[in-house]
Amino acid sequence: MKRFIAAFAAAAACAALQVAAAEPPSIGTLFKVPQHRDVRISPDGRHIAAITGKDGRQNLVVIDIDSRKATAVTTFGRIDVLRSWWINNRRLAFVTGRLEAAAFDQRGGVLMAVDIDGNNTRNLTEVPEAGAREMGRPHHFTALVRTLPGDGDDIIARDYAPGRFDEGPKPGSLVRIDTRSGRRTPIALGKPDSAQGEAWVVDGRGVARVMIANGEGRTRIWYRAGSDDAWRKLDEGPENSIAWRPLAIDKDDRTLVVASHKDRDKDAIVTYDPAKRTFGEVLAEHPQVDLFDLELNRAGDILGVDFLADRPGTAWFDAELAGVQKAVDKAFPDTVNELSWSDDRTRFVVYTYSDVSPGAYYLLDRKTGRMEWLADRAPWIDPKQMAPMRPVRYKARDGLEIPAYLTLPKGSDGKNLPMVVVVHGGPWVHGETWRFDPEAQFLASRGYAVLQPNFRGSTGYGWKHYRSSFGQWGLAMQDDVSDGVKWAAKEGIADPRRVCIYGGSYGGYATMMGLAKDPDLYRCGINYVGVTDLNLFLTMTWADYAYSDFVSYTAKETVGDPARDAERLRATSPVNLAARIHAPVLMAYGSEDVRVPVEHGTRMRDALEKAGQKPQWILAEGEGHGFRDPKNQEMFYGAMEKFLAENLKPDRPAAPQGAR
Repeated sequence: MKRFIAAFAAAAACAALQVAAAEPPSIGTLFKVPQHRDVRISPDGRHIAAITGKDGRQNLVVIDIDSRKATAVTTFGRIDVLRSWWINNRRLAFVTGRLEAAAFDQRGGVLMAVDIDGNNTRNLTEVPEAGAREMGRPHHFTALVRTLPGDGDDIIARDYAPGRFDEGPKPGSLVRIDTRSGRRTPIALGKPDSAQGEAWVVDGRGVARVMIANGEGRTRIWYRAGSDDAWRKLDEGPENSIAWRPLAIDKDDRTLVVASHKDRDKDAIVTYDPAKRTFGEVLAEHPQVDLFDLELNRAGDILGVDFLADRPGTAWFDAELAGVQKAVDKAFPDTVNELSWSDDRTRFVVYTYSDVSPGAYYLLDRKTGRMEWLADRAPWIDPKQMAPMRPVRYKARDGLEIPAYLTLPKGSDGKNLPMVVVVHGGPWVHGETWRFDPEAQFLASRGYAVLQPNFRGSTGYGWKHYRSSFGQWGLAMQDDVSDGVKWAAKEGIADPRRVCIYGGSYGGYATMMGLAKDPDLYRCGINYVGVTDLNLFLTMTWADYAYSDFVSYTAKETVGDPARDAERLRATSPVNLAARIHAPVLMAYGSEDVRVPVEHGTRMRDALEKAGQKPQWILAEGEGHGFRDPKNQEMFYGAMEKFLAENLKPDRPAAPQGAR
């Protein structure tokens, strides 16, 4: 059987050999950009599109399924293709950028379209020089909202206009774009509202039906029955009091399908009657997590809902897709298996992944009943070398249940291990989930137990879990992390004398705060691009969010008001608590970071030195909020490896109480 990987290799001219290694996987191996990703089947099931690597760049490849002929439809040498979508059977939309740049640091990306033979490439962004930097300010860019059913070349997209550097881009026009001619047609003329944050629901005809405006601390939800109907406001209130948001239009072309936690803790998928302004049938709910990510076909029909529980999955409303999912899950019982399909559902691309594997792609042909391997996402990763990630839950001191993931070194007995507790950034993001995590595998392969808590404030676990984080930086949010360490020690997993705390951004804040608040709990700490001064965080004028609605409104409720809460913010700022920190510290920052500017790091470093500490300091020139250059990644994780080895040695005696 002629394997598809040959077609991928013909286009990419880059095949990786999988070599068994006795030594732990290298930093470069674990953090390398995937070889193949974003594999998608065309609506007619005749072609597969994939993003694949060559010469350090990622480009778009199209493969004819029957002939196995591969065509490199893009050949960029200085930028990458980040994501792609089928517009119709002969044309693709894609967005460019640089993989070595963090998402909100990207300045070089544009929305484009191309035929499957590589011809008729068109830039779909309004301004030709989109994405360029001028005095540190991003220019216009355009984002895909949805594709449309049928064989047309049109898509729906949103423009973003250049706002001030310190408030971010402003929402611009909502447009229908002919991706072949470039012709643009505004579809939200006479829109009822404007705000710094805007979201839309557009139906399969390309009509804007719902607008969600988030601005100045308030949310407004608007609806119209059709393109010639008037907009009506369905709800309005403070940002954190609106308990629902529209996701799609149901088949009757009238009813909304929404995510709602009204009269419940966790978001469920519910119907909503916009004429009566009433909630109706609960279509799906989950006892552990919020539901808000629908599975739709090209026409916009609702087929299922994705969920991020202990292990991710999909619950299908569509009986045929549920049957396919059941069969695939039986064939691959140890992985999460995601489906995409041709319009007639005869051919499927199956993406399988797990905690020990970045994943592989397969072609399922339902006519022949054959499942054919296409390619591995990262063929240099050997799953047999990787350590399983186990979902766990523990109680915080106030009784709140904290979901977390525990990764133990491969082959260990899981007892009395040196441990690294990893605190995710955000903090109001979903955080950790069951997947292949290069950082967890890096740490576990070096002999450390890894605990990754989804502390309060982590989204996706219900309203109470989220809301109980407000005003709790350095307080209950910090206790959630420390209580996880104590749980691991009580369970006999962690050696309580050998625990290090590590995190980036908010996680860097939690690292420094943990060292100050619980100095006897941690042997060492690694602060990666972390906030250290809350008053500076909320008042600095040279960050990219300085005059955003987040600072002006949201943060005053979720973090604190610099005027009203000045004393609490001062008392929970690590920069003011340097004298309480006795454990060794490694700090790493990017010189060009506009999310957490390097001054957070230099102030913390100076305060520690004044208190008699000598922190290890890394400043990466040209990097932003997180290191993306592979050389800097090697440097940072290499320094981390050495730092942990020096400070979590098994034979190091316990320090006297309070002396660390």
